[in-house]
Amino acid sequence: MKLETSSDERLMAAIAHGSVVVTGPGIAVGVLIWLTQKEKSPYAAAQAMQAAVYQLLGTIAVVVLWIAYSIFVTIACIPVFQNPAQYENTLPPLFWPSMALIFIPFAVMVVWWLYGLWGALQCWRGEEFRYAFIGKRILME
Repeated sequence: MKLETSSDERLMAAIAHGSVVVTGPGIAVGVLIWLTQKEKSPYAAAQAMQAAVYQLLGTIAVVVLWIAYSIFVTIACIPVFQNPAQYENTLPPLFWPSMALIFIPFAVMVVWWLYGLWGALQCWRGEEFRYAFIGKRILME
C-alpha cells in the first residue's frame, strides 16, 4: 500500500533500513533518525525504530553465531592440542566440518542485509514496510 509521504520522509526511512550493511553503527543511524524525526514524521520515525531494533537483533544473532562457530572450531582442535605428535601430518576428523561451518554466520549476515535493503527499497518507494515477527510489535498498530 502506497502512503502519502514526502521524499524526505521516504529518504530517512530508506537510510534507516539501508544502514543495515554497516552492522553495528547502523543501529545508531536508525536511533538517530528516530530521534530527529519522531516529532516531524511519524512514518520515518516508525521505520527508523523498526530498522534499529531489527539491526540490533541481527547483530546479536550474528555475534552468537560467531561465538558458537569459534567454540566448535576450538573443540575440533582439542585433539591437536592434547597430542600434537599424532596430528603432525594429518588433521582431526572434525577439523574440516568445523571449517565448513564458517558459511553459516556469513549466510545469515547476507540474508539479514538483503532483507534490510528490501525494507529500504520499499520505504524509498513510499510503501508501508514491516519486518516479519518484529514489525507489528515495534509499530504497535
